[in-house]
Amino acid sequence: MSDSSATVTAVLAEKPSVARDIARVLGAAKKGDGFLHGNGYVVTWAVGHLVSLAQPHEMRPEWKQWRLDLLPMLPGDWPLVVYEKTKDQFEVVRKILNSPRVAQVVCATDAGREGELIFRYIYGAALCDKPVNRLWISSMTADAIRKGFEKLQPGSAYDGLADAAHGRSRADWLVGMNLSRAYSLVYNEEISVGRVQTPTLAMVVERELTLRQFVSEEYIEVIAKFEGLAERKKETYSGTWFRPRGDQGNEKETQAKLSRLAADGEEAKQIVERARTGAVTIESVKSETQRAQPPLLYDLTELQRHANRLFGFTAQETLTYAQALYERHKLISYPRTDSRHLSSDVAATVSQIANVIVPQYPQMVAEGTGTRPLSKRYVDDSKVSDHHAILPNAVNPGKLNLSPQERKIYDLVCRRFLMMWHEDHLQAVTTVITAITNPGQDGTEPVVDRYRTSGTLVQQMGWKVLDPVPEKRKKGGKDGEEEEAAQVLPTDLAEGQPQRVAAIDAKKKKTKPPKRFTEGTLLTAMQTAGQALDEKELSEAMKDTGLGTPATRASIIEVLLKRGYIVRSGKTLEATDKGIHLIDVVHPEVKTPAMTGQWEAYLKKINQGEAHLAPFIEGINAYVSGVMEKVRVTPRRRFASKAKTVPAASDKKAAGTRPPATAEGKAKKPSKTTQLNGLLKERFGHKTFLPGQKTACMAALAGKDHLLALPDGAGKTLCYQLAGLALEGTSLVASARVEWMEAEVAKLRERGIACDCIHANRSREALRAACVEYLSGRLKFLYIAPERLSVAGFPQMLAKRAPALIAIEDAERGVRVSHDFLADYELLREHLPALRPAGVLALTREQTSVIHTAIAEFFGLSL
Repeated sequence: MSDSSATVTAVLAEKPSVARDIARVLGAAKKGDGFLHGNGYVVTWAVGHLVSLAQPHEMRPEWKQWRLDLLPMLPGDWPLVVYEKTKDQFEVVRKILNSPRVAQVVCATDAGREGELIFRYIYGAALCDKPVNRLWISSMTADAIRKGFEKLQPGSAYDGLADAAHGRSRADWLVGMNLSRAYSLVYNEEISVGRVQTPTLAMVVERELTLRQFVSEEYIEVIAKFEGLAERKKETYSGTWFRPRGDQGNEKETQAKLSRLAADGEEAKQIVERARTGAVTIESVKSETQRAQPPLLYDLTELQRHANRLFGFTAQETLTYAQALYERHKLISYPRTDSRHLSSDVAATVSQIANVIVPQYPQMVAEGTGTRPLSKRYVDDSKVSDHHAILPNAVNPGKLNLSPQERKIYDLVCRRFLMMWHEDHLQAVTTVITAITNPGQDGTEPVVDRYRTSGTLVQQMGWKVLDPVPEKRKKGGKDGEEEEAAQVLPTDLAEGQPQRVAAIDAKKKKTKPPKRFTEGTLLTAMQTAGQALDEKELSEAMKDTGLGTPATRASIIEVLLKRGYIVRSGKTLEATDKGIHLIDVVHPEVKTPAMTGQWEAYLKKINQGEAHLAPFIEGINAYVSGVMEKVRVTPRRRFASKAKTVPAASDKKAAGTRPPATAEGKAKKPSKTTQLNGLLKERFGHKTFLPGQKTACMAALAGKDHLLALPDGAGKTLCYQLAGLALEGTSLVASARVEWMEAEVAKLRERGIACDCIHANRSREALRAACVEYLSGRLKFLYIAPERLSVAGFPQMLAKRAPALIAIEDAERGVRVSHDFLADYELLREHLPALRPAGVLALTREQTSVIHTAIAEFFGLSL
C-alpha cells in the first residue's frame, strides 16, 4: 500500500473474487500481499469467517472440563478469537484497518446478516475505531458497484442488523455448547444439539416414524366405463363409484375415502352386479374455470425448492450455482434473499433486463414484456427488506462459459422474470355424476349408485408456456409422484342423458404411506416452522417464524447429513436410527420447531429496530438453564445409537473436547424382583411394597391378566406404573376421570417419565401430538378416556403398536348398570381384543367376589 495520502479509504470484502470486482471499478489496480490498492483505495478481503466467538475453555479455563455441575455456561462477555488457518490474512486486514493512512472503512461484505457479522467480528478483533460506511448492493455488475459507492450509508444505520447477527451467533453458542455437552454426558455418547438443526431433524424423524408405523390397508374401487346410446357416437368416459358424503374434510382426501370399499369384495361385488342391471343416466354436469396467476419471483428458498423438484439439485448445490451466477458471471442479482417482490426503484429498471432476456425465448414472450407496468403483485416496497427478489441482470450470457447446472438455474430465473407479463393460466374443470338406478325390493326405495368423473381442458396457456417440465416427466417417467392423466370428456354430455355401462371393474388397491421429505419439501417445512399451510405462497407472518434463514437452510441440511442423523436416498431424505434416537432423548422444548421459529422472528425484530439484543440473550439464557434443570434429573444411561459415529474434527470443535467414554463391563441382568425393588425406591421413594402390590406387578411383568382390589389411596396406581417402567414399550391406561388423568400425567412428567393423555377436552393439536408420540414409541404411558374409542380411526391407531400393558382404572364402572360411564366401558371391552396379547391389569375399589367375577367376565380376563 504505497498511497501516501492520509485519506485513504479501506474496503473490506468477504471474498477475494468480490474484492477484485470492487477494486476494478474503483481503479485500485496495484497488487499487494492480500490486498489491492490505488486511486485512494485499498481493497482487502476476508476468506469467509476470519474471527469467531471463543471456545468455552478460552473464556474460562474450568470450562474445558466436561462436567454437569459446570453447566450451564453463560458468558458475561463474548471474547473473539482468530481462526488459526486464516490468521495471516487477518493480520493483513488488521494492519490495513489500523493504518494511519486509512481515514475510513467501507464494509463491503455480503449484504445480509451473516456478511454483517463477518465484518463486525473482524472490525472488533482488530480493535479498529475508524468510521465505517456500508456498501449495500444486490448485484455485482460494475454499474451496480459504482452506484453503491455513490450511495454509501453510515455503518450505524445497520446496527440493528449487527445486533441480530450477534444474537444469532450467541444463541447458537449457548444452545449448542451447553446442550451438546449435557446430553453427551448423560448418555455417554457424542450428541450434537443445535438451535436450528435439532428442530429440523425432529421434523424428518417424525415423518420417518409415521412412515415406519404405517400399515397399508387393502381396499377396492369400482370403476365403470360409460358410453352414449347413440349409434353414431361411441365416445366413452370413466367414473369411480363413491358413497354419499358423510363428513367434511380435505376435499381431495375425502373424495378418495368415499370411493374405498372393503377388501373382502362383498360390497364391490354387489355394486358391480347392480351396474349391469340398472338404468344409467347423467345426474349432473358441472363446469368451472380455474384461474392460476403467474407465480411470484424467486427468493432463495423457492429457487432451491423448484430446482430440487425439476432437476434433483440439493439445496446446497442450488445455492452454489446461484452464487456463481451472482459473483463470477454477474448474471443474476443477490441470491440469498427472502423476498419475492421488487421495490419500485428496481421495477423501473426491468425494461433494460427484458431487452437482454427476451431474445433468448422466442415465441414464448407476452406482448408488452418489459414495457407494460407491473402490478402490485410484484412491486411492493413494504415486502422488500434487505434485498429484492432474484432477477436476471442486464448482461448477455452468450460468451460466458456456464456449466450445464448453472445454465439451468439461470434459465429458471429468466423464465420466472418473463412470466410476470403473461396472462393467467385458465383451465375448465368438468365434474360429471353418473347415476345407476335399480328398483328397490318389496316396495323399498330405489338403490342409486353414483360415479364421479373429472375432466380438464386448458382454455389459455398463459404463463405456463414458460413453465419448465421436470426432467423425468420429459422422459416419460414419474416425478416422484403418481399422477393420473387428465381425462378428455365427450363434448356432448348433458344432465338427464341416458348412458350404458361399456365395462366395469372392481380394482384392488392399497393405501399409500406418507411421502418422505425431499430437500424441496423440507425447505418448505423449515420455512413454515413445521406448520402445514393450505396456500402455496407463504404468508409474511409465517415466513417470519421459520427455521433458519434462506442463507442458512441448505447448510443446516448438510450438517445433519454430515453428522449421520439423516441420509439421502435418491431425492428423499431419511432419518437414520442415530437421528431417531437423538430426537427420542432430547426434551420437547429442544426439538420443537415453533419455539425456534419464534426466536427467528425476534431476531428479525431486532434487525428492524423493534426489539433489543439484551432481552433476547436473557431469554436464551433462561431457556438453556431450564433445559439443564431437566437434564440434571435424567437418569444416566448409554445412548441407544446402533452405529457409533466418530465425530468430525469440526464437530468436536463446536462443542469442545469431550472426555473419553467410561468402559462398560458386561453386567448380569437383574431379576424381576430386584428390578421392581429398584424402581420402587429410585423412582417413587418407597422402601417396601404394600399388600397386593407386588403380586400385581409380577403378574403384569409376566404378561398375565390380574384383578387388583384395593381401597382408594392404597396404591393401586403404583402397580401398573412400576410394571410399565420395567416393561419395554408403552402401557395404556384407561380411565373415565379426566381431571385425575391429567394430574397423574403431570406427576409422572415431574419424575422425568414420558407420558401423555387423550380425552375430549384437549385441543386437536395436542391430541395429534400425543398420537405421534405414541406411534413413535417415545411414551412409557398413554392415558385414554374410553369414550375416545368411538372416534373413527382411533382404535385402529392404538392397535398399530402392541401395548406392553393395559391398565383399567375403576373397572367396576363396566359392570354397574346404573353407572354413567357404562357405555364408555362397553366400548373399551369391544376394542380390547385388538390390543392384545398384552396383559390386562383391572383395578377396582370394590371388595366383593361377585363384582370381581363380573369384571373378569365383562372384560374377558383370564384369571
